Amino acid sequence: MILGTLVQPAAAALLSDARDPDPAPPPGDLAELPLDGPFPQLYSEEQLYLPQSADLRADGVPGIVGDLLNASGTKECRDLVQAMLNALGFDWLGYGTITFLRGRWWPLSFFTAHANPEWTQRYFSHRLYEIDLRQPGVPASSLPLVWDIEQIEASPLSAATSVTEDAEGRRQRFVDDLRASGIRSGLMFRLASSTQVNQYTVISLQSSEPGRRWITDEVVGQALTLGLSVHEYLLRHSRMPSEASAAARIEISPTQQYILQHLLQGRSDKEIANRLDMSAHTVDYHMRQLRRRFAARNRVQLVNAVQQGDSDFGVLNES
Repeated sequence: MILGTLVQPAAAALLSDARDPDPAPPPGDLAELPLDGPFPQLYSEEQLYLPQSADLRADGVPGIVGDLLNASGTKECRDLVQAMLNALGFDWLGYGTITFLRGRWWPLSFFTAHANPEWTQRYFSHRLYEIDLRQPGVPASSLPLVWDIEQIEASPLSAATSVTEDAEGRRQRFVDDLRASGIRSGLMFRLASSTQVNQYTVISLQSSEPGRRWITDEVVGQALTLGLSVHEYLLRHSRMPSEASAAARIEISPTQQYILQHLLQGRSDKEIANRLDMSAHTVDYHMRQLRRRFAARNRVQLVNAVQQGDSDFGVLNES
């Protein structure tokens, strides 16, 4: 029954209506990350709960979603996903959110329930996302990128990456850490958020099987459906209640909302000032106020705090 629902048309239907979950996980133990970069939030099924208002029906989506919703607990959910992964030839499934800011991908959160634990630790603590050559190769159309270690090792460094010190050494670190974690191949696809500017959900299925030839079109279609089913399952859950009374909503002025919208689109203070017809001094003043309100030390932390918080600042229409 479960694998019988893994069909490509269902994957196409889910791709047309992708959204992002909004869990509130506790921070992980990633001591090597610098203070001026986003701190990825790690969470598992223990940090999720299903609200009473959640739609338990799986109308229009694969039966996998219903099977996961009807599971007796987190262990049964993990066992179901693991069985489906193994049936397709994969071993792990990674699920996270990222943002594209100033020409770089930054991690925001990561769901650990089905991931390779060793790779998760290495990927974030060693900042491997900065040299992850798979990310630029993922098509904007949400189609998957099929990859193996040999392909990554042979891929040329991008112009942005090549100017970084020891870029070749870091790329080799990326490959070595993949091998050390037992990962040899996989596929990855990306979904744009319908509510947050420049934010995406990344779903990655990984295997210990070497090479790419075994990942046929049929396997790709079934893997897409499985990944999207996990995505839909998580969308029906909500964040754990916070001890700080659900972290009272941060209220900001309309001007600061507009500034934040432009900031989330990666614009500089000067560009924001020009678009909003205000002085650079005024923009700087509001930026300082926003950093104080969101307890952020710099622009990157401010973007991360906004995208991980409760506030919904909408999207500006491009002129």
